[in-house]
Parts: sequence; structure tokens; C-alpha cells
Amino acid sequence: MLGFPPRGICRSIGAHNVDLQIFCDWIEADVLFDDEELSTSDIVDALMEENIYEDSDMAVQRVNDALTEIRRRHEWIWHTSPFQLRPGRVSRLKTWRASCAHSFCLLLSLSQWYTGWARDLETDYAEQGELFEELTKESLARQFKGWEILRTGWSRTNRTRLSDIVNRIAAELGETIGNVERWTTERAKDGQLDLVCYRPFVDKRVGIPVYLVQCASGADWTEKRHTPDLNLWRRIIDWAATPRKGFATPLAFEDDSFIRNCGLVDGMLLDRYRLLAAGAHRREWLSRDLKRRLVKWAKPRVAALPRRN
Repeated sequence: MLGFPPRGICRSIGAHNVDLQIFCDWIEADVLFDDEELSTSDIVDALMEENIYEDSDMAVQRVNDALTEIRRRHEWIWHTSPFQLRPGRVSRLKTWRASCAHSFCLLLSLSQWYTGWARDLETDYAEQGELFEELTKESLARQFKGWEILRTGWSRTNRTRLSDIVNRIAAELGETIGNVERWTTERAKDGQLDLVCYRPFVDKRVGIPVYLVQCASGADWTEKRHTPDLNLWRRIIDWAATPRKGFATPLAFEDDSFIRNCGLVDGMLLDRYRLLAAGAHRREWLSRDLKRRLVKWAKPRVAALPRRN
């Protein structure tokens, strides 16, 4: 069994100090990466042994809350879910390798809860970000039929200058370039824009649905919710109609948190389960190359996950 994260699952006497979002991630991760099955009693026993709870009835209540939330998520992606849910029990249906998109997003989330584990991995954040952008692009391409997806994020394999990115977007969408030199510097690299998602019409004219999307895979995601800056992009491209924002994250949110983050993003929020919903359109929705790269990235991280003694 995986050890509990040092963050979010804390001693609870009289009130729950077990964060439901983190607790659900722990249950998913334990079933997917370690134990093949967890029951309510298994989880309650672990909580009591670690002195998280003294009252077993309170522990059962929190476990039931978490299993209810996981069941709700499961219903959104049941066709490709790696889990089977029965009353008081979660079982593994697929290996983590066979569910590599789910595994990748879950591992990215765990890195925020197991901070020591994340530090020890010596993560290449450029590679991590590039993989998450590719996953988001492939997910949107499956779910948004008839839409075009341009990847614009700067990376070691995509070192395009910001001015060239602006030129490409303007050319693809038929928009007019604004004053790029006045409002940006080349240090901005990609202008905090990772993907452009748009739906062209047959006439190829402007005035179409456009989303400017930020993909945030790391712990600094809260600082990126305001990006990309639409005020900046309205100056460097003279849009005929103002685009909307999109924000992708590997995290999974409860409803209240999801709504709050929608408001802070002020646009389309793509969390873990919205990204994984691409499987409703095609079960094998990831490209072969991206699958291979995700499995390679995940393998040492799964092996190093903190486990209980």
C-alpha cells in the first residue's frame, strides 16, 4: 500500500482534516500502481494505524465520501476507466501502462502531494510540460471534431520565436498582426500560450470560435490561471472577434473547487477527467508515439512511489 501524502491527509479529531481531492488521488494511485483492490475496511484500517483518525465511524464516513467522488468520476469515463467500482470496493481493471494517459495525469497530481518524492525524481520539467501539452492537444483533437489545434508552446523541440508564433497564428486564422515589438520581448518565448484551438468555417473568414489555451502541469498552476493574457494577445494580434481562454491541468477537482477555478480561469477549464473523456470518442485515442513516451516517463516514477512499511 502507498504511504499517505504528508500534505492533505492529517490527523482528524472532531472534524475532517483529510482533503477529499488528495484522498481520492491516493486511492486511485494505490489501486492503479500498487494494490489491485482496496475495500472500505482496508482504507479505514490504514487511517487508524497511521493515527489519522481515532473514531472509526468518522474514518468510514470520509472513505465513503471519497468512494462516492471516485464513482462519479468513473461514470464520466467508464468506457476507458482503469477501475471497477462495487459497493465499498475499488478494483483495478487495467494496468497503469494500459491506462498511460490516466497514469501520467495522476502522477503529475501526486507530485504536488508527495513533495519529497517529486524532488528526489530530478524531474525534467521541460519534458513534463511538453508531454502534457501533447496529451492535451490529442485529447482536444478527439473531442472537438472539426476544430483545428495548433501547438505553440516553447520547448527544446519547438524553439520557435514569439514573432514567428504570432505570424503563424495570424496566417492560419486570417487575422491581422498587431504591434508585436511594442508589447512583447523575445524573453517571453511563447507569450504563455501553449495551444490555439479554433473552429474554421468553409468560407475561411474571421469571426470564429477561438480558444487560447495554457497547459499547466506543475505545482505553479495556480499562478498560471490568469494566462494567457488576453489583453496582451489582443494587442499583438488584431482579432476581429476576441478569443476565449482555456486552461488545462492534470488535477481532478470536486464540484465546488471546479466552479471556483472556472471563475478564476474565466474560460474553458480542462481538468484530468475532461482530458480523459477523449476515450468516449475513441477508446485508443492517444497516438502510439505519445503512449510510448508517457510509459517511459512514468516507469521510474511508479517504481519510486512512497510505500508503507
